[in-house]
Amino acid sequence: MAPSADEIAREYIQESIHLLQQSVHKIDHCLNQLEPDQIWWRPEPGLNSIGNLILHLCGNLNQWAVCGITRSTNARQREQEFRSDVRISRDDLQTLLHRTVEQACQTIQSLSAAALLENREIQGFSVSVLGAISHTVPHFVGHTHQIIYLTRLQKGEQYQFDWSPDSCQQGVPI
Repeated sequence: MAPSADEIAREYIQESIHLLQQSVHKIDHCLNQLEPDQIWWRPEPGLNSIGNLILHLCGNLNQWAVCGITRSTNARQREQEFRSDVRISRDDLQTLLHRTVEQACQTIQSLSAAALLENREIQGFSVSVLGAISHTVPHFVGHTHQIIYLTRLQKGEQYQFDWSPDSCQQGVPI
């Protein structure tokens, strides 16, 4: 028997939430290895720091997966996410990250199969709710890997890996 639309939607929703939660875990793992100056270090002036990437992830996820899906007002100031003079503490970054991802996960979890097919206007784009999730979750995962790379670049051999093939298996790692 073929799976129902509701079963497919539920699996897609759960996988999207899993990817966001795994990303937060990886970002936390990196942040906990870094000194405050390393969080805001830029490899070159035109490139982003880990702190800026986290601000950007929160802005994008809130715009697309929270405000965009719920049709609530979004006050995102995208340019502020990339400023080189911003210095937010590790604790404040983690609080913002966790709060934003939790709100996104709650929003995504609340969706039905029919709601996934509804259209939204987000950041000037007309997209389905499914399309909004399909945009923002891979975007989040991609920047998570940049954060891992920037952490490894700075830590070198002192970088502590979070996962190995011998680790406990709970969902597919990112």
